[in-house]
Amino acid sequence: MFFRKITTKKNGKEYVYVKLIENYRQDGKVKQRVIANFGSVDNLSAERIKYLIASLRKLHNEIETQAKEPGLSLSLNITSQIHEVKKQINNSPLKEALFRLFGEANYGLAEALIVKAITAAEIDKPVQEVCQNLGLTAATSLQFYNAMKLLGQDRTKGVLLSTRLFDAGGNDNIHKVGVIHLFKAVFEGNSFEVDMTGNIFMPQNYRKEIFALIACDCCGVPVDFEYADEWRDVPAQLQTLVKRLRNKTAARFIVLDETNMLADTSLPVAKVAAEVPGEIQNALKKGSVKHGNRLFFQVTRFSQLSEGKIKELQAKLARVSAGLETIKADVLLGKLTRETQIRKKADNVIKSNQCEDLVTYSYNDNDQVFNYYINEENLKQKKQTKHTTAWVIDRWPEPGLDYGLTVNTDRFRNLTDQLKIPPINLYVDYHYSPEIISGHLQLEMIKTQILNAMNTPYQGGEM
Repeated sequence: MFFRKITTKKNGKEYVYVKLIENYRQDGKVKQRVIANFGSVDNLSAERIKYLIASLRKLHNEIETQAKEPGLSLSLNITSQIHEVKKQINNSPLKEALFRLFGEANYGLAEALIVKAITAAEIDKPVQEVCQNLGLTAATSLQFYNAMKLLGQDRTKGVLLSTRLFDAGGNDNIHKVGVIHLFKAVFEGNSFEVDMTGNIFMPQNYRKEIFALIACDCCGVPVDFEYADEWRDVPAQLQTLVKRLRNKTAARFIVLDETNMLADTSLPVAKVAAEVPGEIQNALKKGSVKHGNRLFFQVTRFSQLSEGKIKELQAKLARVSAGLETIKADVLLGKLTRETQIRKKADNVIKSNQCEDLVTYSYNDNDQVFNYYINEENLKQKKQTKHTTAWVIDRWPEPGLDYGLTVNTDRFRNLTDQLKIPPINLYVDYHYSPEIISGHLQLEMIKTQILNAMNTPYQGGEM
């Protein structure tokens, strides 16, 4: 759409009008039509145009906000997601562990925090409001705050660690090499500034840098964590984490020190290799390489796409599923019978949503049965990017590793407040206490645990 000045003549006098024009296509041709009239240019002063711009900007912000907050109205897709997440929790050791920690009375709070984190993490509304809109446990902001605090307590870490070792492979993996990934992370929240008269100013951004220690099993799946506010506290937090791990598993661990600051520790410490000789670089593709007392190996890191990109991908899949379900229904009702017509329609649905490598379909002309399938492995790869780097341990007396290492820790690099109940600026550090930040780390652990368990092949369109 665009504005245009249009000049007309009436009774020998020339008039200039301003109109809002829109292009549209009809019968293969581009045409134009008037959307709105703004009257004579003589009546449009600079001040009136400023008011118009301000009004348009306000309307733009309202529409943009609505687009960013799809979770406030329950769609069929979100309802289905909530059902699947609850089902996964109920069928896993996680439910029993949460009952032990929260008790029957408060279990619903923990479940609501988890479901909200998986299905509506990006909605910028207070947690109690979002959970109520999603049909989850109704509670006060203080009750949700205390539930998050309980998730961040030390006792919780030990109880939930046991459920993850079971999910990650139990006794099959405990004798293999795991990883403790040390890196800098950021926790972001909000607060409010208040003046002497009690007037509330605009929200203030809260940003806290932390040192995250994420323990992963031999497959790179996160199983436990600690964090430190200051570097001087990292060694002590590392020892706390190692002690808890050794109480639960006999696996060996290597520390991947991304900060390049860790020195003496009871565990072997790996640093990013500044230089890798050519002959070693080529050999790393097959496994680790020992060069004197030094051990070179590769670490594969998977980065998750942004929430917005994933939502966009999910929307495309939803449109494809809806289109293919319609085709399936038409086949069952006898409205579509010709194979060429069915395949043409299905191909158009898939290609128009750029899902050629994600969705396949089959049609049996003899039985007149139409089915479609979502390739979960390809979908998983679409949702993440892969990075491979070389690392080195300076003193490694043991034989080399038979394989490279994998870490899935990128989701812990940027943590965002999931409670959305910002405090007065004066109390912001008290509000975002160590237990609350740990609670958010624990919530990401649980989120990863559930999503990994749900990552099973899905077949659509079956009767």
